[in-house]
Parts: sequence; structure tokens; C-alpha cells
Amino acid sequence: MDRLKAALLDVEQQTTTEVRDRVEVVGQSIASCLNRGALYLNVDLSRLDYEILEKGKKSFLSPRPYRILVTLLPEEDRYQELEELSEKLGVGGRLLSEELDQFVTPRHMDGRVLVRIYRAGCFMTVFPPLGHGASVTLDMALLRIQQMGVQNFDRAVVERAIQEKSGEPTKIGKYEPRPENDSTVKVEISADEMKAIIKVTPQKPGGRHLEVSDIVNALKSYGVVLGFKEDEIHKALVEDRYMEEIIAAEGIPARHGQDAYIDYKVQIKKDEIKFEEDSQGRVDFKKMNLVENVVVGQILAEKHPATRGEPGRTLMNRYVEARDGRDIELKQGKGTILSEEKDRLIAEINGQVVYSNGKLSVEPVFRVVGDVGPKTGNIMFLGSVQIGGSVLDNYEVKAAGNVEVGGSVQKARIEAEGDIIVKAGILGKDEAYVESTGGSLLAKFVQSAQVKVAQDVVVQEGILHSRVEAGNTILCNGRRAQIVGGSIRATKEVRARMIGSQAYTPTEVVVGIDPRVLSQAEELQRMLTENEDRGRKLQKEIATLEARYKSDPDGFSPEQKDKLDADRATQKKLNDKITDIKQEVAQLEEYMQTLGAEGKVHAEKELFPGVVVTIRDATQNISDSYKAVTLRYDNKYVKIDKLEKAEKRR
Repeated sequence: MDRLKAALLDVEQQTTTEVRDRVEVVGQSIASCLNRGALYLNVDLSRLDYEILEKGKKSFLSPRPYRILVTLLPEEDRYQELEELSEKLGVGGRLLSEELDQFVTPRHMDGRVLVRIYRAGCFMTVFPPLGHGASVTLDMALLRIQQMGVQNFDRAVVERAIQEKSGEPTKIGKYEPRPENDSTVKVEISADEMKAIIKVTPQKPGGRHLEVSDIVNALKSYGVVLGFKEDEIHKALVEDRYMEEIIAAEGIPARHGQDAYIDYKVQIKKDEIKFEEDSQGRVDFKKMNLVENVVVGQILAEKHPATRGEPGRTLMNRYVEARDGRDIELKQGKGTILSEEKDRLIAEINGQVVYSNGKLSVEPVFRVVGDVGPKTGNIMFLGSVQIGGSVLDNYEVKAAGNVEVGGSVQKARIEAEGDIIVKAGILGKDEAYVESTGGSLLAKFVQSAQVKVAQDVVVQEGILHSRVEAGNTILCNGRRAQIVGGSIRATKEVRARMIGSQAYTPTEVVVGIDPRVLSQAEELQRMLTENEDRGRKLQKEIATLEARYKSDPDGFSPEQKDKLDADRATQKKLNDKITDIKQEVAQLEEYMQTLGAEGKVHAEKELFPGVVVTIRDATQNISDSYKAVTLRYDNKYVKIDKLEKAEKRR
């Protein structure tokens, strides 16, 4: 009983499978039968095979319909390796798309047979299998020949072609005209005459297949004279792409010329802030790079000319006009040079690039409306800088020209090659640094700051607890101008209303020596002191080792001997270095004596105790108060005289 049930279930399953992969259809033509079969099996026509069970007959008196068996083509094991790979990757069937057919060559595929009927005869092509695929059999070939409606053919030639499997067409019979069953083509020309689209209908049994020449002739009949896509046509015919839209010819499209454009070598959009990272990935948010500096001779922009258009041709060889590219003008702004060919813009001066009204200019002055702070970042400019507000704590301004600050300078850093003007004064909290390598400083006051300038320091109200160095003079010219605390150094003279204070605030004033040379001499003296201290310590260590050696030569270890030799070598190098430093100090002192300025200190109202005045190589500690005095150099002494009136400044 169980075996009977199993047998019945097996029969039922086989019947279900047969119903799902085949169907018997009746219709007036093979094409109509195939369409009905595809609809019933819910598959594309390309996946169907058929067998004629009963031929139809077209007759006015006694018509007879076709009866055919429509079956699904067997699935080919084309992509077994891809299936295994997709399973391993866990991507399901995503690797097995229909698009892969045109890119992937399967390793295993059954052989196939292709039968075509042309005017030159009936041809059969037998393709060999790939890998473990099955070869074409004689029955398969005969079935295909029968399906194509070929009646008379040479069986021996068919058998030989199956054995050879050359993949080349072999003529197996003559062409028997049945024009009513021939494949046909429909041509459609686009409105602009740039594309010809064809649709090929399948041939009926015994009918002729279309060839590339047939399609080309059909296109010519519509007036097409160029742009034939013969390779695409051949591919579509071989693949039986029936009733599909196929582009069989295309015209030559017009190629419009490219418009002229300007390649800017500098940043013209200032709305994007670009921060830079250092080697460790840190970002300094004060470096906002809002100023783009350029130098003389730098290329700012290049113009690329417009190109001419290339006309096209329609399928009917009609002219299609092409537009030439539009020209554009490279405009010249201030501080720039336009080349003779007017295709290159070059910087004429150092400065800031400004883009306005479609042209580039180079401005020698960079203007900041408000403060230098979080909104601007640090400023570095190859020209002069004008700041409407103040320079806030921890920000920097560096300029190749002058720097003018409308407000104050706080705990900030300013470096310039020209003059520095601070209208509201410098309040540095012991961390402000102001330096001019070629100009002067003009400020309302200087407090708790370090100042170095090549020319003059002119302060209206006073210099308080600061280190100020000037290559020329230091002048406090206000009604209450005062120098109190810190270190004041100038090459020629120092002049103020009051120097020092009633509280005896220690104040150093040095004149008659270039501060830069003096700083260099002090640095050399510091290095000399450090090396001499090191030499003395080294000498003690060597003396100790030598004493041990003399007292107990046998107990003097190899390590101690190596240490003694190394210390002696170091001592020799150190002594040579000390000798060189002493020579440099001597030469620098001689140079200062040769170039020594007269050097004067003027206290127009009062000079207070606690002030130490050094003029050239003479030093005077002020222990009493003096009113309206001038201090000058006199035979290695500081002499106190009556006040000399200030010369009128030009």
C-alpha cells in the first residue's frame, strides 16, 4: 500500500512538472501559438522551443490550424562556479544577473546548433560545447532543421558538420523561396533624422532570415546614406532579437565649440575657510588663511580660448550646424600685468589678491574692519595691514609693509618690515611682542611688552615695565610722558619727560650701543659663561680620575680609562669652543667701540633714583633726583649736564 502511494505521488509530481514546462497550443500560425504558449507559461519567447504536431493549412474552403507542442528550453549549467562563489559570499543570486551574459564567458555550456535560411541557401552552424557541456546530437540538429521548415537538405553534410563542430556556417541545402514566410523589417526614422530604428519580425517555417545587406537596403530605401551600424545589426540578427527596437544607423551629431574660460590660479571665493593640519593632525584655528598673498611675477589667471564647433550630418547627409564657443575677456585690475596675447594675468606687485567685478587686482594694503581675532584668524600679508579695531590676545599679525592698528595691541604678536602704528597703545601683560625690522613704532603707550625696532620708538604717554630696543632713538614726548621700570635701549638717545619714579622703581637705560649688537654680545657672554662652568666641572672630574689612576694603576678599570679618555677629548673640544667665543666677544666689543654713537639720555622734567644709565662702556647709578638734565658720555664716565632742548623732528 505504501509503495502504491509513493508511485502515485511520483506520477502526480511528474505530471505537475510537465504541465509547468510544456503546453500544447492550437493557432492559425506558429507565431500566434508561441505567443499563447509564452503567456500560459509566463516566460519570455526567447526561452521557448516548439515541436509541430500538426501542420496548419491556409485555405478558403477548408482551413486547418497549427497544433504545436511548446516547451521550455533546458536550463544550462553555465555559471556553476559563480553560484558556488555567491553562496560562499552570502549574497544569494546577486552575482548571477542577466547582464553577466555579455561580460562573463561560462566555463561549462552545452553545444548549440543554429539554422539560417538565406538566398544563397540553407546554412547550419554547430557550436562546440564548453567544459563539461554536452555536444549537439544529430536528433537535435534534425529537430532544429524541421522547426525552421527546411524540407530538402543533405543529411551527410549535416552529420559531418555535427562531427566537426567548427562554429562556422555550413551549407546543407538550397534555398526554396517561400516569400510569404520570410522575416521582415520595419524602419522608423527619428524626426531630426539622426537615428534609424528597426524592428525585425521572425520568419515562419521555410521562410528566409534577413541578412545585414537586407537591413542596409531597407534603410537606403528610406533615404539613409551614412551612419550604418552593421556590427550592431549583425549581432541583433544572430541573437534573434525579434520585435525589439534596434538602432541600425546614427547620424554624426554636431559638436558645439567649448566656451572660453579663465583658469584662476588663486582663490577667488573667500566664503570658504580652509584650516590646515600639521604633521600630527592638529589644527590651528587661528590660521584661517583669509589673506592670499602673491609676489611679483606670479601668474594669477590664464585664459583658455574658445574652440570652433564641428558640424554634423544627418542620416540623409544633411548639414547640421554647430555653434562656435563664446569668447570671454580676461580683465586687468590694479597691480597686475596683462600679457600681449591677453591670455595671462601676472602680479605686478607683492600684495593681496582681490576679486571684484569680474577682475583680479593686487592690493598693497590689507584692511581689517574690526578686530584681529576669531573672525579673521592670524594675518600674514606681503604688504601693509590696516586694522580698524584691536589685535586680541594670542593672535598674530605679520606684514611685509606697515601695520596700522586703530585700537590696541593686547597679549599679541606683531611683526612688520615697515612702521608699526598703534593708536590706542600696547597693553601686553608681559607677553606682547612687537618687532619692526626696518621701521619705527608709534604708540600711545607701551606697558608690559617687548619691543624691537630698527629706527625710532615714539610714545605719547609712557613706557611702563617693558623691554624696548630701538636702532635710533626712543622718545616719550607727551606732557606726562614717563619711562618707568624695565629695560630701555637705544643707539643714539632716550628722551622723556620723567625717567624712573618716586618709588625708586629699577629702570635700566642704555644708549650709545646698537641694541641688536648689544643683544648679540650678551648672548655670546651667556654662552661663554655656560661653557666655562661646564669646563670647570669637567676639569674636576678629570682630576679625580687622574688621582685614582696615580694612586692605584692596577685597580683602574677599563671603563674608568675609557671615561677619562672621553672626558679629555670633550675638554679639548670645549676649550676650542671657549676660545672661539672669546674671539667673537672681543671682535664684537671692538666693533661696538668703533661704531659707538655719542649716546645721550634726556630727562626733561625729572630723573629719579633707582635708574641705571649706561652710555657706551660707562655706567651711572642714579641715587639722587635731578630736574631737567641731559646725561652724556665723557671719558668713560657718565656726565650729568643741563638739559639740551630737543631738535625739531622733521
